[in-house]
Amino acid sequence: MASYQVNCIDKPKASSTHEQITHIGYYESLDRPRVVISVAEAIARIEVNSQAFYVSTERGKTYLTIVKPQNGKKHLKSLADKSGIDNLLTLEEV
Repeated sequence: MASYQVNCIDKPKASSTHEQITHIGYYESLDRPRVVISVAEAIARIEVNSQAFYVSTERGKTYLTIVKPQNGKKHLKSLADKSGIDNLLTLEEV
């Protein structure tokens, strides 16, 4: 399974604290431009175990996981580390 470091995100309104992330960005390799995919596409890739995505933190890699609320849309968040924050939300905007 390929694993990629997410280095940017996109939301409908960059300053919003309650809107969900719509896209994530990463580099497939050093010689290719940044790839930006929708969260729905990232979720599909994770669900079929073809790719994994992570955020780099001071403590190493923090992998993204799928959140499946009972009455809501699936979305991504980073697995909890000792910082207590969703590291995905700390990335720069596309």
